[in-house]
Amino acid sequence: MNPKQHQTDEWDEQTATGDLLVGADPIHDFLVRLMDENVDPYYLKRTGDWPIGNTGRGGGKLIASKRRLIRHIEKITRGRACIDQQELNAE
Repeated sequence: MNPKQHQTDEWDEQTATGDLLVGADPIHDFLVRLMDENVDPYYLKRTGDWPIGNTGRGGGKLIASKRRLIRHIEKITRGRACIDQQELNAE
């Protein structure tokens, strides 16, 4: 196992304590801590690419899993080559 992967797994477990984020403000704050960028969770939800949902249709709150957000950020920052390599290693 890759030592860096072990560190990431430990960080995922620590960060994912209380995995569910409900509301735009908690999602925003979590993403800012991960990416050091000001992000708009509503925009990310509208793109359809991010693992951010809604608790109801008309007036619901945004909802997201910390683990899924972390994995999504890792996926987009590592690129396609890394994903292909991970798929090969899994087989």
